[in-house]
Amino acid sequence: MPGIGERVIRVGKGFLSLSIASVIRTSLGGWEQGRQSLEDTYKAVSPFSPLRVGDGLKMFEKIPARSLDSLGGVLDRVTLDLRFVNVDGSTPYQDLIAILALAKKQDPGAALEFGTYFGSATANLALNLPDAIINTIDLPEDTPETTALIEGKPVDDLHLIRGRQLGRAFRGTSLESRIVQHTGDTATYDYSVIPGPVSFFLIDGSHTYEYARNDTMRSFALAEGDCTFLWHDCEPYTPGVLKCLVELIDAGLPVVRVEGTALACLQIDAQDPRVRRFVEA
Repeated sequence: MPGIGERVIRVGKGFLSLSIASVIRTSLGGWEQGRQSLEDTYKAVSPFSPLRVGDGLKMFEKIPARSLDSLGGVLDRVTLDLRFVNVDGSTPYQDLIAILALAKKQDPGAALEFGTYFGSATANLALNLPDAIINTIDLPEDTPETTALIEGKPVDDLHLIRGRQLGRAFRGTSLESRIVQHTGDTATYDYSVIPGPVSFFLIDGSHTYEYARNDTMRSFALAEGDCTFLWHDCEPYTPGVLKCLVELIDAGLPVVRVEGTALACLQIDAQDPRVRRFVEA
């Protein structure tokens, strides 16, 4: 029989599992889909793991912080589509503003986003970069193919994967003509179908170390010229992302946190020897 402390943890996790996504899945798909969403969320919630958070905090503090202004973010003339910002798992408002400000500063001909989800960030990138092609990649919507792709893989956020409406924010809109939706596992996808040059990258897929590093390496391989790389969920409770970022810093790459957000940023020429050495290591 579990002790009092363990029972308290279970009750706490149960309450935290009652996400908006679970409620939506129940209303749209019935009790069975709602039950599955709650089960996935329960497995994902780990607020009572001080060792992981402690380790994450140590790595987080190794990443220097910079203001958005100091990174050249163009805050004026940023246009926001807020329809899906409040969907559970979407990019928060303040982070979205920073992403768009840095994207406008970069002014790329093509961008690549890892983690489409509902497509809120995707649609906003297309809205603010009228001359760019926005490539975005995610797993297919919840199908047997999706299950096969992630089975045995180091993925997280299963409750969000199953609750997605892939690209809903831009499907059927005028923005869709400049958005290319790629579907597949980012670890095995054939990136040769993405035409270059790509100079803006938003890495916001699976937050495990294996996938954060994979998506980073794929981005470096595609990058050309002066580039901006952004990682979302640069926070103490995502140690996989932080481990990858600290490795970049240890390799001499000037990765910084964007103050007031959950973003990390690297602005660098893709041909910089430090980037090449990291890719080839």
